[in-house]
Amino acid sequence: MKKKILAFWLAVILTALAVVACSPAAGPSVDTEETKAAETVAQTEPETEAPTTKWGNNPIDLRFDGKEFKIATYLDGNLSEGWACYFDIDEPEQSDTMQVASFNRNTKIEEDFGVEITCDEPWNWWGGSEGYLYMITLLDSGDTTYQLFFLESYINLALLVIDERLYDIGSLPYLNLEADYYNHAYNDLCRLGTKYLTIASDMTYPCQSAVRLYVNKQRLTDVFGDESYIYNFVDSGDWVFDKMFEVVTGQNEDVNHDNVMDGNDYYGFAGHPDSWCYMFPSSGLRGTYLTDTGFEFDYGTQKAVDVVDKIAEFVTKPEVRVKEWSDASIFFNGNSLFTMSGSELRELRYKETTFGVGVVPFPKFDDEQEHYYAYGAGGGLVVPVNLDEPELTGAMIEAMSYGSHEYLVPAFYETFVQQKVLQDDKSKEYWSKMMSDWNFREFTQVFAPIEDIRFYGPAFKMINRISTGGTNTYSSYWDQISESMRLICDQFYISFMSD
Repeated sequence: MKKKILAFWLAVILTALAVVACSPAAGPSVDTEETKAAETVAQTEPETEAPTTKWGNNPIDLRFDGKEFKIATYLDGNLSEGWACYFDIDEPEQSDTMQVASFNRNTKIEEDFGVEITCDEPWNWWGGSEGYLYMITLLDSGDTTYQLFFLESYINLALLVIDERLYDIGSLPYLNLEADYYNHAYNDLCRLGTKYLTIASDMTYPCQSAVRLYVNKQRLTDVFGDESYIYNFVDSGDWVFDKMFEVVTGQNEDVNHDNVMDGNDYYGFAGHPDSWCYMFPSSGLRGTYLTDTGFEFDYGTQKAVDVVDKIAEFVTKPEVRVKEWSDASIFFNGNSLFTMSGSELRELRYKETTFGVGVVPFPKFDDEQEHYYAYGAGGGLVVPVNLDEPELTGAMIEAMSYGSHEYLVPAFYETFVQQKVLQDDKSKEYWSKMMSDWNFREFTQVFAPIEDIRFYGPAFKMINRISTGGTNTYSSYWDQISESMRLICDQFYISFMSD
């Protein structure tokens, strides 16, 4: 019996071995359609290549062994409730979206590159040339503490060009200035020949933003029956100078009945003396700008004259108060229908009002103007000519620009502005368009060698003069200075645009 059982199991085992030996899986000698297809895919599918770059255009293996990358900017230029770039935040407040985004960006860059990123605020911005003077003092002493400066937006960068104080940023290694995390409009406009002596990128957000109007939505409802009254004109394309003037007309009231219209009374528009100067760029006029062949101006065109004449008419209306810088506060006291706001939206988060603030673009000049425009404000990055760490500086500008695009810009646009600052859907829609379709962000800086033509100088100067009681002599004023302006600018361009 045992022999029969043993013989039986031996036969089973031998049969199983024979089946396995004859099956296709036993060896490559037997092909099926499935195996042929699998072999074809394996032969044609490319191998995945390991990445060669990180943080933009930087090499994947780039390290700096603990070196420090130092940035200098004006007081509150790094972190404030006003204009701030968030270059370096050591201890972020977890409730502050921008601080957390900046901290995360820097922490990851520092870990990946073996660097330490720091930012100092060694000078006060009093509206003059404080940053320029501070940088010059350091350069004259041979100080190489800082690899990068973020100067206040109204500084005359041409002075640094003339004094040959700036490093050509375009010659730094690792930069990819064609990438979408650089501001191409600004960078191209400020380029002198092949030299990029100042640039802007997403590293300088949220500074770069659009000048706009604020509107008292409660007043809109009280006067016109609907807070969408102005918005409807914007949507239809009918928001033009004359419509703005029409809406403002009759909007003034001696609130305290003392027979004197002052800062305690109600107006259709209130703001500082430069407020309506921004109508010049909102009309599509470019002022002073650089081209591939040198400086161009549109101050002397008939449209420029017409625009200044129209503004002169407006700022002298009894419904408009733009005589003193303190007049800008009238709006947030609830005593005006409109005001002009500068580039930083942050103030809306901290202004407590009972009336609701809407964001509206500056009007077009007339019906023939196709697009709305908004003057852009903000500053550019400059590198000192005595730079001793070009490799580190190029790598960090590239990494922080790319990192800001990935971390800070979404936090600023999508979380901070859209959820915590703007108060209604129309304001969100218009502000987004001001930062894209309607924006003149490239006009934040121009290498104009003389103050008289920078930042729409002739128009600003004349409108400021008119708003404070002077006469309008714009056309003859530009005629008087235009020849000398052109000569100085031509000489500057020829001297500093060479390759």
